[in-house]
Amino acid sequence: MADHFAFIVSGGRTGTQFLGDLLSEAIEDSYSEHEPDIIHGFDRGSLERLRRFGLWHMVVGRALGQSGVRVLGTRHLVGKDDLTATMRKLRAQRKAYHAGIEQSLVIESYYAWWMVASHLPAIFSEAKAVGIVRDPRHWIASWLKRTAKRADGHWTQLLPPGPLTPARLGDTRWADEWESMSPVGKLAWQWQLINGTILRATDDGVLDLFRFEDVFNPDTGEFDRLVDTISTFPDRQYSTRDISEKLSQKRNASSAQGDDWESWTGADKQLVNDICGPVMDACDYRPL
Repeated sequence: MADHFAFIVSGGRTGTQFLGDLLSEAIEDSYSEHEPDIIHGFDRGSLERLRRFGLWHMVVGRALGQSGVRVLGTRHLVGKDDLTATMRKLRAQRKAYHAGIEQSLVIESYYAWWMVASHLPAIFSEAKAVGIVRDPRHWIASWLKRTAKRADGHWTQLLPPGPLTPARLGDTRWADEWESMSPVGKLAWQWQLINGTILRATDDGVLDLFRFEDVFNPDTGEFDRLVDTISTFPDRQYSTRDISEKLSQKRNASSAQGDDWESWTGADKQLVNDICGPVMDACDYRPL
């Protein structure tokens, strides 16, 4: 049964699935699974997840807006559930899953944990949490390359409790412009929301921040720092092995070219700077 927990939070398109796989290879007695309660089709993995979590959690509860990390995180951010209720529900929905893992350390690299990033060590006792940020010009281009409709949210956000928007979160600066915003602008707003939340968790001292570009560059030593962070707990130091040579694979990395953002309109570039500027500056990303 797992008794130590580590979470990799991000906005997606940051190689977190690959990182989770790498970390489980690098750290003894650890287990990693990307999105352990998400159905991706009628394959063996989805059927196993359905068996593990049950029909209510995987299907019925999601349709009703009552189960799943993204759903519960959204309910909390829009004020439908307070923090105490959110923490209790998240613990309950992960309890059987954690109990069924043979390894001592569970590594979850599911992006939606960003919504409760500051509270992860309280939700799961002394859990480790790391945040992965990526330059918005490449993050936005990556999502646009994968699915042009990402800016308006995944289809599941048509179900309760709905999507996160400026109006729902009280962001009066961008609420009136939301419907007329370009996909680049909407993704920029999502980037600053996610990574701004991750930065606050860093400031709270409960999360260690890493840049995507540095983690996947063997010359920076950031991957080694990530391994050390994830493997160190007050009551146990997990043994590790060096697998940094695998970083170059970047499984799940974007197919977007590094200069895709240069083809955006001047208005979109300025919009990214206006929306993301303070968070970009805090992460040492230069303006567009």
